[in-house]
Amino acid sequence: MAHMDRPNRAVVIDETGARRTLAAGEAAFEALAAGGRPLFLGLGPDPGVAVALAGGQPADWLECPAFEAAMGPDWLARLPAGWKRLTPGDLTPGRVRAARVIFYRQNSRLFPSFWGPVLARLQLALLPGPDRAARSPGVILPRPAKGLLEPEIARALTVLGRPALDIAPEACPAALAALLSRQTPSALLSINGAGLDDEGISAALLAEAGVPLAIWFVDNPFHVLGRFRGGFWKRALLAVTDDSFIEPLRRLGAARTLHLPLGASAHFFAAAPTPELADGAVFVGRSAFAGRDAFFAGCRLPDGLTDTARAMVAAGGRPDYFWWAEKLGLGALWPGKAGRAAGLGAETASLALRAGALAAVAEAMPLVVYGDEGWRELLPEGVSLFPPVDYYGTLPGLYAGGGVTLNATSLLLPRGLTQRHFDVWAAGGCLVTDATPGLDLFPAALTAPVSYAAPGQAGKLAANLLAQPQRRADLAASWREAIAAGHRYEHRLAALFARLSDDF
Repeated sequence: MAHMDRPNRAVVIDETGARRTLAAGEAAFEALAAGGRPLFLGLGPDPGVAVALAGGQPADWLECPAFEAAMGPDWLARLPAGWKRLTPGDLTPGRVRAARVIFYRQNSRLFPSFWGPVLARLQLALLPGPDRAARSPGVILPRPAKGLLEPEIARALTVLGRPALDIAPEACPAALAALLSRQTPSALLSINGAGLDDEGISAALLAEAGVPLAIWFVDNPFHVLGRFRGGFWKRALLAVTDDSFIEPLRRLGAARTLHLPLGASAHFFAAAPTPELADGAVFVGRSAFAGRDAFFAGCRLPDGLTDTARAMVAAGGRPDYFWWAEKLGLGALWPGKAGRAAGLGAETASLALRAGALAAVAEAMPLVVYGDEGWRELLPEGVSLFPPVDYYGTLPGLYAGGGVTLNATSLLLPRGLTQRHFDVWAAGGCLVTDATPGLDLFPAALTAPVSYAAPGQAGKLAANLLAQPQRRADLAASWREAIAAGHRYEHRLAALFARLSDDF
């Protein structure tokens, strides 16, 4: 139940259970379309403001039932008798285009599951175009300007006869609505939630247009879901590179899930080796993901628990994301951003794993690191540090030419794999990796000779492989054959669309 805490303001509990203070005044409303009869999408905490905005004209109005119930029985007393209540089904294109549409701004934040579909119907109705846009085999791919995987995914989509329809994520949902007014693509594929707004309007636009939505979480899903206020994502096909997230997502109400690991990018199969690295080890990666400090702002970890996790890592244990969630007593990981504390813990333990493995390898052989300046204070003396390299340019040659390439999988993904698990072998290189449980995607005969349990074992393993060039070459050939046969991005996307076809 809402209550007034000052003139023209009210407090209401929103869809996620959070308390929100609402403004009733004119500034809280926005005109979305000019026309004749006023149409109010939400009346706000004081319907008298809407009456004033109507300027004495009769009006239509639509309200979220949960909001109306929270306002109490006397809330509608100031509405004139001639005003007409509408349902979402009444918002036909003809009615919307003829109306002066006035929207209460906080609607989509308060109850996104109700207002998202309403706003989607509104946007599509206001755009010029045929009532039923022509079907297209294309796939909408919201592509960030500096996206790493999107160019490779677009290439693989073309191979599959499903050309990518690029759209700028920051331009959604307006740009998405414009595209849907012209054509009906076969799907929208969002990488880590790109192109999906926090309130779910983009997802509702797709549902209104009859376009399936697939979200591929190539990173920790709960780091993405924390920004979504509504539960629209539960109705999408959720693909995860780490299958340990499937059951937690299902418990939260996800209707459809799919284990879809990363894959090899095509250009690595044509790599030209960089020969000067052949007698040592290479590591390519960041000391922390971009924007780490801002992402984890406000998260705190008990010192004792951090020490315990680091000791576990040194002994070959894996204090992963779910370990931290349990130790911190976080409970539900959505709605909200409570899961970020577990993420900070896993990221801290991951750094210990990477730094320990790098130190062990540096003792055994020459080591070259390509990464950010954050490594400078973490690496042993004598390790060469160079700036990051381009994924589509220099990197394949480094993997192909290095004696061995080192990997340490982030504990943010308890059963995850990295791009290195695919790209290094595709390039003809040799990967030395931690024994992440995600390696069970491949035959044990391939994984056992190249994986270490504790970071301190990485140096000895790398040195043994470097000292046996024929064995290393045989492993590389077997791995490359296995990757080419079943672990390219064409394979992943074909599986995704087969599942979409089954579901829709």
